[in-house]
Amino acid sequence: MKKMFSFILLIQLLMMAACSDQNLIPKDKASKVVDTYGITAFTVTIGTKEETEALKASFIEKKERSEAEFSNNKQGVNLHGEKALKKITEAFEKLSPDPEAEETELIKKTAEAFEFKDYQMIRLEVTFKGYDSKEIMFSK
Repeated sequence: MKKMFSFILLIQLLMMAACSDQNLIPKDKASKVVDTYGITAFTVTIGTKEETEALKASFIEKKERSEAEFSNNKQGVNLHGEKALKKITEAFEKLSPDPEAEETELIKKTAEAFEFKDYQMIRLEVTFKGYDSKEIMFSK
């Protein structure tokens, strides 16, 4: 029984280690996002009538490790690392992020950029380089 417990614990630790590295992105690609869009951290969750977390996307640039994750349950897409970053930067191109934008404009543009017109809730956290972090929650 003790061996079985140790084996299960080892498998869980290995899975956790493997999962944590799948979101990693190279420093040069993370730096390019910061240089192009001015965003150092971005997290969005969009909920619809059918699903509270229909879309989740996140990007964070740090000295030690940068990460990206993208999940769109409406389309059945779940991406990590560079593939997730590609999807997020495609949305940033449509969004044209602006640190001086009004909160309502930022919410509207984010929903459009991620192609969610039928949203019920959006939670957005964004940090622009040189600015304080913005946390915005909007519900219809």
